[in-house]
Amino acid sequence: MIIKKEFYNIKCDCCGQVLDEEEYWDEIEGVESMLDTCGWKAMENGRHYCHDCWEWDDDNIQCKDGRKYDEDCQEIITI
Repeated sequence: MIIKKEFYNIKCDCCGQVLDEEEYWDEIEGVESMLDTCGWKAMENGRHYCHDCWEWDDDNIQCKDGRKYDEDCQEIITI
């Protein structure tokens, strides 16, 4: 018998890397709890960045895709 079950993982919005290639979670809370442990960032706008695609720049988070966020993970829009 073939059954279908939904699993969760998180993919970096910059480079496309997934949080864990070998592990998937059956609840979204499980994968979200792993973000800090693995050095990933979840932003207020729903984007996720792996440890390779973000860094602290003074008091802000600078991402390799050019987006900038404050310490509360809210996007800083420059005009």
